[in-house]
Amino acid sequence: MEQTKPFIIHNFQINLALEIAVKAHREQIDLDGNPAILHPIAVGMAGCNPIEQCVGFLHDVVEDSEFTFNDLRDMGVAPEIITVLQILTHDKSVPYMEYIRSIESSGNLTALHVKLNDLRHNLQRGIAGGHTKQVKKHSEALKYLLKE
Repeated sequence: MEQTKPFIIHNFQINLALEIAVKAHREQIDLDGNPAILHPIAVGMAGCNPIEQCVGFLHDVVEDSEFTFNDLRDMGVAPEIITVLQILTHDKSVPYMEYIRSIESSGNLTALHVKLNDLRHNLQRGIAGGHTKQVKKHSEALKYLLKE
């Protein structure tokens, strides 16, 4: 019975993360005119474990909606997920590469893995859509984090 408990908890968190992400990104459109929710779903699906998946689904919520970390906490998002989201949420007053360096220096492997998944998906979308500025920004960040 003990083995099923983490499974149930993770399934609850995954369902909750998806529900919140859909609510937060409802009616938002990306640069190519697609529903914005498709990006967090792709980043979450690239996760290697349930925590990375939850963080992937939620990684743009605080940055791109009215939801706050306190709201997420009140809705039942696990503290370890919120901790990673706090690392990944970009304060727009901080230069982008400084933000990228802060993710690396946090030493949080979940944050690093999710950011790499985020950058890879953003790069793929940027190339497909011909968004040169985004491609350059995301390529530089990816190279920095991968030490290329």
